[in-house]
Amino acid sequence: MKIVHTFWIDEGKDPYNDSFGWCNAQYHVMSWALSCLQLHQFYDNIELITDHKGKDLLIDQLKLPYKKVRTSLEGLQFNDVPSLWVTKKIYSYTLHEEPFLNVDGDVYIFKPFPDNLFSGQLIAQNIEQGFDYYKELVQLVQNTFDFMPSFFSPSFNQDKTLNGSNAGVIGGQHFSFFKLYFEKVRDFTDLNKTKINQLPEALISNFNAVVEQFIFYRLSQELEIPIQYYLPPSLDPAFDGYADFHYLPKNCPYIHAMGSFKKNGWVCEQMAHRLRVDYPEYYYRILSLLESKAIGEKENQAQELAFYSQPHKSSYSIKYNIKSEDEKFQRTWQLASLVLNPENNSMNASEISILQALELMEMEPDNRSTAVLKDVFDFEKEKLRLIQSMPADPIIFENEQNAIDNANLVFVDDQWKEKTVLKLSPMAMTIESQWDWSMNHVLFTKIKGNDVLSNLNLEPYYYLTLLLPDKHHGKVIEYLMNPMETYVFSLLSKESYVSFSEILLQADRFFENVNKQKLLVYLEEAIRFLAYSGVLLLKVNKRDLKTYENIQSR
Repeated sequence: MKIVHTFWIDEGKDPYNDSFGWCNAQYHVMSWALSCLQLHQFYDNIELITDHKGKDLLIDQLKLPYKKVRTSLEGLQFNDVPSLWVTKKIYSYTLHEEPFLNVDGDVYIFKPFPDNLFSGQLIAQNIEQGFDYYKELVQLVQNTFDFMPSFFSPSFNQDKTLNGSNAGVIGGQHFSFFKLYFEKVRDFTDLNKTKINQLPEALISNFNAVVEQFIFYRLSQELEIPIQYYLPPSLDPAFDGYADFHYLPKNCPYIHAMGSFKKNGWVCEQMAHRLRVDYPEYYYRILSLLESKAIGEKENQAQELAFYSQPHKSSYSIKYNIKSEDEKFQRTWQLASLVLNPENNSMNASEISILQALELMEMEPDNRSTAVLKDVFDFEKEKLRLIQSMPADPIIFENEQNAIDNANLVFVDDQWKEKTVLKLSPMAMTIESQWDWSMNHVLFTKIKGNDVLSNLNLEPYYYLTLLLPDKHHGKVIEYLMNPMETYVFSLLSKESYVSFSEILLQADRFFENVNKQKLLVYLEEAIRFLAYSGVLLLKVNKRDLKTYENIQSR
């Protein structure tokens, strides 16, 4: 079965400047390169369906190893419903007169697909079961659209779960199915184009998914054609576990950086590092190409660099210092308005300084509210101090790259647990607190939704927040470490290495009620994530240590 990439560049889009949903243009291009190169590790018969601009980028400029290239998408426009970009993708499926598997450009495989997958009449990544947006948008079609196909009707949906088939990979032996599939999609969009064009932008992304994935799933049911799935069903629209770059180079067979992962600075950087480590020729070719093409962008970057560049200082520190006192201590002011002035529940931060607020704190009696207020102030003060202490950006980035390269060298060894020693990176920055003040979700680019006022009603505990530079958003993010990550940090220093075996031994004693196998899983997850985040330095200790073997045998 042939493997297919479908790629096009819409009119008015510039692949050297436009991000196509990623953090920036660089990651969009790197993603297509990594996806193609990883497919080529296992399959020779990779076909590219594209247009002239797509061919120029992926073939003429990047020289990616596709076996066959067709510019069948050149001049193809669906201007009647321009927001439904997925229409062009579905049309591309009709171009095949033989079994095929289309793989998205944000999918990276690190093991070959199982042979039985290719025998499927229809193939998809996995079922998405009962996602809320399917229900919301199907009901929208039922209630407001002019034309409703049978599989959108309430009678059809009454006894059926609202599922879809994720199209990260899609295809099958029954290639003629896709011509009827495209016809159904076009009938639906043609007869509802006015309603579709009126959809708010916030719904467009999910509506594209409904058109591609829900209709594919329901049409296969109507025709009673079974779908062979690559992965188990997904119940979580956050797709936890689909972008686990830290389990590479060996323990992660498949990554799909879909949706919000593309705006995740950590995911983008891990993807770029993977391309750099495994395919340096293509990585530096892309950097050189974008540098030569993005002239206007270079001018903007040069101006920003001149503004933020100071000898021996980090751009993060400079940007953070520019913030007003109100912004730097926003959580402190939020709580101070309640704790220090409870009568009218307001405090005008512009009328007093943070020092005056501190004096008011000292006058307050020792109670829970005062302790919470002092804790949040200490947290924000320490964050300011740490950011101001950050070295120049090249030092930060070099440290991160070295940490990731070392981790990759360590994790390629199946016996790494017996041989590895580790210590904290000199760039590791953490804040201890008695309440949780962190504002970033584990995905970094999402706000966690931490209601800091709720801390007034919570008992004190021990929290450790890790500060991580996100260079693509120009911010230092706050990541609340989980108990295992926190414990690993408590055992390490920036000066001397400690063996994995010793850490496991100590963790086994500390988490005495945790099953040994689960403990090992949690510990490995913590070390991998922190190492690939640039805050742990790993190396292989040539002297095999016996402690690990002793613990495993218990």
